[in-house]
Amino acid sequence: MTLIIFLISAGTLFVGATDEIKKMLERAGEKVEQMKEGEALEIYKEVLEKDPENYEALWNTSLLTTRKYYRMSDEDVQIEGYKEALEIAEKTVELYPDKGHSHYVFAVAKGRYADLVGTRFMIEASHKIRESTKKAAELIPEYAPVWHLYGVWHSDIANANRAERAAARLVSVGLPDDADNEKAEEYLKKAIEMMPESILFRVDLAKHYIDIDEESKAIEVLKEAVSMEVTMMDDDAKKEEAKELLEGLK
Repeated sequence: MTLIIFLISAGTLFVGATDEIKKMLERAGEKVEQMKEGEALEIYKEVLEKDPENYEALWNTSLLTTRKYYRMSDEDVQIEGYKEALEIAEKTVELYPDKGHSHYVFAVAKGRYADLVGTRFMIEASHKIRESTKKAAELIPEYAPVWHLYGVWHSDIANANRAERAAARLVSVGLPDDADNEKAEEYLKKAIEMMPESILFRVDLAKHYIDIDEESKAIEVLKEAVSMEVTMMDDDAKKEEAKELLEGLK
């Protein structure tokens, strides 16, 4: 399953933080906006050395770690990186169960890890990913990446291939039975409406249309994507992906 992650915004909740930590968090947020995620990640890790339970540093560290390893090509390295991100996310949920980003980063890390460690784990993880994404959507409905993630989840599960469904029958929990293509489209469109500058969201909506044989809609969305300006990390790669998908549909 592909659970793609979207834009990261630096946190702004500094309750109980020292002035030094506040400045570090602000600097990390600026680095993210400047598309220097590696530098931002190091700053968040420095914050955790000083304040191991800092909420903003925890969820951002988990999410940036997932993104860092997603860009790598060695699957063994990726698995270890996703495991690290997942452990941080689990700690975040444990400490801050009432915070939306806790559940969001858990779903992201869990999804990436599940992608690589086997079909059985992916099937079992799909239920936890749904629960975490739903919880995040309830707690931070204004956060566009949550709706993107929820839309991709619905699309992935609703359009699982025969091999995945056959494997699911061998696992007691099976695949979730509430995945829905209409919800996939609704949530992906909602994410785009909330964050119209995202190329990633459009590419994933186009992939959804391709999966459900709505090629004319996919072409329209991909044309929008290739014409957009680069404003976020990985936008260049996503524009290239959009071009390749578009060529394949012509």
